[in-house]
Amino acid sequence: MHYKKLLAYVLISLFLGCSQPDLLTSENKKVYLDDLRGKWILINYWADWCPPCIKEIPELNKLNSQFGDQVSVFLFNFDRLEGNELKKQLLKIKAEIPSLISDPQLIYNYDVPDALPVTFVIDKDGKLSMTLKGPQTLEEMKEALNL
Repeated sequence: MHYKKLLAYVLISLFLGCSQPDLLTSENKKVYLDDLRGKWILINYWADWCPPCIKEIPELNKLNSQFGDQVSVFLFNFDRLEGNELKKQLLKIKAEIPSLISDPQLIYNYDVPDALPVTFVIDKDGKLSMTLKGPQTLEEMKEALNL
């Protein structure tokens, strides 16, 4: 009987350890939506050819640094860059927050933006709450999230 319990435990552990992440970052970090429940999620679309996007990055860094216990902030490159090219650009813009390489639009079903920067705000229940168009300041984001 002891062996059956052990086998069941091993099988369950293997199954849970192999579950597919909902999103993946440029650093190959797995992101599970269940782990983000109860927090605001901000997904910022940016590009290196967009000066307002680059201007907004320090504000997003500050939001993440000051309110990371209440908000999960992610970048998503509008040009869908990956690998070394994306890493070079993230260093250049001094991003301190994770950049997704998995397309979050497939999960949250919003329209891909036609202008940048755009930040999609997902509420604590995992639903699209609002769309912030144009560069945002830390104060504007705090106000939008009631922080």
